[in-house]
Amino acid sequence: VVITNILSNAIKYTPPKGCIEIKTETLEDSIVVSIKDNGIGFTKKEKNRIFQQFGKIERYGQGFDLGIDGNGLGLYISKKIVESHGGKIWMESEGKHKGSTFYFSLPK
Repeated sequence: VVITNILSNAIKYTPPKGCIEIKTETLEDSIVVSIKDNGIGFTKKEKNRIFQQFGKIERYGQGFDLGIDGNGLGLYISKKIVESHGGKIWMESEGKHKGSTFYFSLPK
């Protein structure tokens, strides 16, 4: 569910012919999954809301789901799932139109 939620958002907000990368990294005590896109990115204000319940960001996608609106629960649910397994979830973005990378880690 977590990967599906993050990946569907990456598809929704990445323009056609854009790039989405999925990587995994094994650390000493955890596994980290990252999903990076070159989509529309986030402002600092949006980054603060993204994992909140109903923390939907008002904007339209550029990718395959053009114009389809979400309910603002996918990343909130993903956060709850990851945290219930002792993990962490976070995201990074350099700003609007600079893409984003979502990460989550789970203990081994």
